[in-house]
Amino acid sequence: MRPAGSSDSVGLQDVLSVLRISPLSTASTMKKINSSLAAITAVALWGLAFPLIQDSLEFFSPIMLGFLRFGVASIMMTVVLLRLYTPREIKSLLSREWRPIVVLAALYVTIPNIAQNIGLQEGTSSVACVIQSSSPVLTLLFAVALLGEKLTRAKGIGTLIAMAGTIILVTDGGISLENESFVSSAIIMVSAVSYGLAWVSAKRVIERNPPMLVIGLAIIIGTLFLALALPMETELRFDATPVAVFDLLVLGTLCAAVSSILYLSVLKTEEVSRMAFFIYMMPVFASLFAWILRGEMVEVLTVACGFVIVVGIVIATRGPRQAYSGKSVNIHDWVTRRR
Repeated sequence: MRPAGSSDSVGLQDVLSVLRISPLSTASTMKKINSSLAAITAVALWGLAFPLIQDSLEFFSPIMLGFLRFGVASIMMTVVLLRLYTPREIKSLLSREWRPIVVLAALYVTIPNIAQNIGLQEGTSSVACVIQSSSPVLTLLFAVALLGEKLTRAKGIGTLIAMAGTIILVTDGGISLENESFVSSAIIMVSAVSYGLAWVSAKRVIERNPPMLVIGLAIIIGTLFLALALPMETELRFDATPVAVFDLLVLGTLCAAVSSILYLSVLKTEEVSRMAFFIYMMPVFASLFAWILRGEMVEVLTVACGFVIVVGIVIATRGPRQAYSGKSVNIHDWVTRRR
């Protein structure tokens, strides 16, 4: 019997007590669920970008598409950065770190997007995404070669496995400049190499500064470089139909800006080893959206090579799990965790 004056209603606290669940544990679980949903959403949007780029290439030339897409993303990132940081903080970072940020802008935005868009003119979304998924293991190689990081047995074995899968996929059908499939895959491989170099070049600057600010500025500056590259295009194409504009807005807002904001936000509070798992799902999303939007079928070889690459990356990047320490997360550790 309840004491006088007490309510007969059962509160959430009572239910949690009976179930032996503390409010703190529930809050922690919900936080992990929200982080997982944010990460999955970001990776799904990255996968969606591949078939949308292929569709958009019917209306825009490769460099023009990259410039317009990241022009939209840059507007969004500018708004976000001005809400999160003061103009003084932004100016201070640029004055101190402009050299690595400029290099990152070229390697993370300009070069890979030009290569990716050119390659996707003849390639398929599933193959392109699988090839690009090899970029983490390329980062490991570049970190060993350029930063002097130790090449452990796991890194060596994982790298060999992942690169074997990548080479088999790229060279499927023969090595010939007359083979459109090979040329397309080789050009897309350039984008994977560029992404791998990007994280190595950004390692120090991201360790010293907020990742959101660094990546945001790199996106904006990389977009300016894309504008400068427009005269290099042999056949400039701009056909702004309603469908083309819609795809472009989705690519710029969701697949570039929102996806980056979501993933970078998650990395502030979650251990990178846990979040890295979701990256492996990108080829799955790319293939699914390519099938839905373009009726594109995935070949058995693509699935097999994708599996081999993922296995190689998991082996190469395995290491002791570390809980979040409260410090800014080094995004580069996503692909290269030192033992």
